[in-house]
Amino acid sequence: MRSDMAQGGGKKVLSVHAGQARERFLEALALARGDEELPAEWIVRTRKVGQGSSATNTPLLGTALLAKATNKDVNALALQTKVHRGYSARGVAKNVLVPMCVEHEIDLRTTGAEPLNNQPFFAKLQVFKELIPESKQPARTELEYLIGCLEAADYLEGESAVHALAAFLRVRIEDGNKATVLELEAGALTLPVLSALAKLFINVNREGGRRGQALVAACLDLVHPGMVYADAINDPSRKVPGDVAIEVPSSAGDPVQESLLAAELAEPLSAADRVVVLSAEAKQKAVTQSEILQFVERLAAAGIGKGLYVAVEPNQHDLGVDKLTQKAQERNGVLLEVVTDPERLLANAVQWSPLPLEQCLKSFPQLLVQRLRDFHCGKDSQQEWADMLTAATVQQDAT
Repeated sequence: MRSDMAQGGGKKVLSVHAGQARERFLEALALARGDEELPAEWIVRTRKVGQGSSATNTPLLGTALLAKATNKDVNALALQTKVHRGYSARGVAKNVLVPMCVEHEIDLRTTGAEPLNNQPFFAKLQVFKELIPESKQPARTELEYLIGCLEAADYLEGESAVHALAAFLRVRIEDGNKATVLELEAGALTLPVLSALAKLFINVNREGGRRGQALVAACLDLVHPGMVYADAINDPSRKVPGDVAIEVPSSAGDPVQESLLAAELAEPLSAADRVVVLSAEAKQKAVTQSEILQFVERLAAAGIGKGLYVAVEPNQHDLGVDKLTQKAQERNGVLLEVVTDPERLLANAVQWSPLPLEQCLKSFPQLLVQRLRDFHCGKDSQQEWADMLTAATVQQDAT
């Protein structure tokens, strides 16, 4: 797995085998693209590093996580072999991380073949805060946060290191395509055709359940325009239970009228000025009554009186919906709606929307595109949805 050799001053020099690093990368990538829950700590850390002004910090963090997943003994803060437990971070980045990310279309925020040749890391032995003077803010603050991440990574080994790397890859897959929103041509399919198409779309590639979450958000957009919030849903530090929330102004007055006015003026309220009145959870895997009741308990604990649970796994067993809703009301005082059919979900959304039927049918496809972006679905998801719509429109017009 590694070759160690003593160097002057008793330093231990380590290596990261390229072939094994590629195996660990692919193992982590499979986890990143699957349904398994990944470490919240590394989701948060990766996202915060990725939101910083220094693009180079992202591949450096990825390099350290890949190195630890391959050889637990390496120093996560090392850049070269000339420090204790040092390894060639530049070599791991150049020979494994960058080409593997290019092959699998993962955005590292940098485009060069050797990202660690950039300042302030070029020709340095390891990462330390003095690489950037205190006078240079916010770069110094970002570097200090990165060092905290690397220090935490230094304790990783085995499965925990692979899962941390998987969390890094999942965030980069999600956030790398965040800005893209495809504009669809206005058209209208009939509700039966559109709902069947939406059901097919979310199941042909579930993307870890994110397509189902996007569908729920888009349906709620029809019913509660301007009140649906899902932009922070992948942030594990988020306090609101569920995947999508209906939020209205917390100020005095008629909250519905104020929220509708804010939507008309395109002036979104800050999180501090909103209160959650309904929260929705979406699952594209089989769930149990116990899981749904646990969601209800979290709603009650958060003071949220209305909940929507959408369990759209095609092979979902009977959940005894009537008993579930009764228990939620009696035990927790929560008004619960459970939906197991995505076609019914969309039909109900159209039925209860304040918009005319024709406008609902024209608006929903674009709303889903927007929510595919918000839930960080893959870069091809929007185009796939557009292609399915086009094909269905041609077929509908031909009949």
